[in-house]
Amino acid sequence: MRNFIKSIAAAFALMLFMTACETPAPVYTIAVQLYSDGKPFAREGVPVSLSDAAGTAVYDMVTDGDGVAAFLLLEGSYNVSSTFQTVEDGVRAAYSGSANGIIVSAATAEQPVKLELQKVVSQQIIIKELYNGGCPKNDLSGAYSNDSYIILYNNSEFEADASDIVIGNLNPYNGHAINKYYSGESLIYAAENWIPAGGAAWYFKSPVTIPPYSQIVIAVFGAIDHTATVSASVNLANADYYWMSNSDIPAFKNAKYAVSEVIPTSHYLSGYGINQGNAWVLSNSSPALYIAKMPQSQLQELCTNTAAFDLTGGTNSVGWAVKFPKANVIGALEVFSAANIEKSLPRFSSDLNNGAVSLTNQKGYSIYRNVDKEATEALPENAGKLVYGYKGTEDVGGSTDPSGIDAEASAAAGAHIIYKQTLDCSKDFHQRRVASLKK
Repeated sequence: MRNFIKSIAAAFALMLFMTACETPAPVYTIAVQLYSDGKPFAREGVPVSLSDAAGTAVYDMVTDGDGVAAFLLLEGSYNVSSTFQTVEDGVRAAYSGSANGIIVSAATAEQPVKLELQKVVSQQIIIKELYNGGCPKNDLSGAYSNDSYIILYNNSEFEADASDIVIGNLNPYNGHAINKYYSGESLIYAAENWIPAGGAAWYFKSPVTIPPYSQIVIAVFGAIDHTATVSASVNLANADYYWMSNSDIPAFKNAKYAVSEVIPTSHYLSGYGINQGNAWVLSNSSPALYIAKMPQSQLQELCTNTAAFDLTGGTNSVGWAVKFPKANVIGALEVFSAANIEKSLPRFSSDLNNGAVSLTNQKGYSIYRNVDKEATEALPENAGKLVYGYKGTEDVGGSTDPSGIDAEASAAAGAHIIYKQTLDCSKDFHQRRVASLKK
């Protein structure tokens, strides 16, 4: 019934549009059929969004009992996406998918659009926050960006073993850079079992566990108190924090690698350098960050067997990449530069992620995961502890957490936070006004 009402409303709007035109534009009924694992996803009430190629018009519908959403559309090219969360056998699961360049015309109107949804079961260890864009210097003469950090979070009520976690990024380093991995509009590895890991791959040298609903902070370059020289920065000199140490990568001699004596050596990560450089190239505007699970011995073989490297980006250590297996990836974060959205292309294939989150760098903002409002509010221990009214950078042209829950303030009040996981970074993350370590 809701689909029917929305269709009538859409049709009425189109009729008004056509009466204002000398020659009425043809209108077509387009059906979007959801699929999962190659079979029709016959579920009612799943939201489906469709937008024109220019992004100027967005149409939202929900599916009927057959998993079909019907749209009344003018001729043209459209993009379609769908994200749906549910609980199956007591485990949170998300279905997500997208497709671009859907042509609507008389020739295509008879055939339904098939949209394949990827299913992801909620991971226990997730990327909660990435702070990589830097902040203004004290004299506002530029930006300071040696203070990057990553927060991993245990998104469950059970203790998590993070000992085999691997952290890395994809080539190319910037989302708006020339991407040689595209053939036409498709990634050459979209249907393959690998992604092009570049820069370096990091791992924990000592066993690591994360208590339920808790986090670990990992300093990328400087595990020091950066506020001592830049007041807008963050203090990463904390005995509980971890550090991506350069001590095991001889080429990484950049001066921005620094560590406070309060960081225990058992909290040093090690890594394998992949591409040439004097430091890990973590983009300060638009990285494609991944976390995976892989034993160190397997990671070593993968990152040192140069004969098996992919050479699409170049035939030497400047451009080559490790063929990192998708099966080991448990989290993907696609970031686009707010200043270069139109030039940006996804680096993760749709089986790992759909959509990207925008970052305006050099402002002290971070990329922060959205709260799963329904799941968090359902926890009985959270009664009276959740803080609302949260706003990210929405009022300055950025984004915010649509849940409205202030995750940091709520956690400080004793609440347990469950964060969203949908396989779509545009729905899972937002831009935070200030790095969470500064509160």
